[in-house]
Amino acid sequence: MAFLFARRRDLLLALAIAGVAVAGYLSWVALDEEQEAACSGVGDCQTVQGSEFAEIAGVPIAVLGLGMYLALLALIAARRWWAALRDGEEPPQALAGLTFALALGGTLYSAYLTWLELFEIEAICVWCVGSAVIVTLLMVLAAPDLRTAPRNIEADAGPS
Repeated sequence: MAFLFARRRDLLLALAIAGVAVAGYLSWVALDEEQEAACSGVGDCQTVQGSEFAEIAGVPIAVLGLGMYLALLALIAARRWWAALRDGEEPPQALAGLTFALALGGTLYSAYLTWLELFEIEAICVWCVGSAVIVTLLMVLAAPDLRTAPRNIEADAGPS
């Protein structure tokens, strides 16, 4: 069982790195006006990147996504370092909660953006869909860590 737990944590780290790479690429494309996203003939990244929905208050959505993935990477790395430095001790539950909450928020916002691509923009960006898949997988894989620590029933019962 510990092997599966370690593999899931490895996958969380790999997905966070992949998210940073995808969002980093999309941020570069969004910030460099001469660049166009390589869509390989699938989808219409330029239409999505150029739409009115591609920015919030002048900040490209891709840059916000990059910030999210960097925060997820930092949280996942902190949890791994905590366990490594403390002989496998579980990191504070707050780190698991923050990881899941951030991935859940990213998943919900990605679902909204995908809805916009399909029904408002009427174009799909394969990079954006890839990011949506990555953050959704991060959310699913982070969910098992939300379990609470076992309670000491004898201590809760008080004096007899």
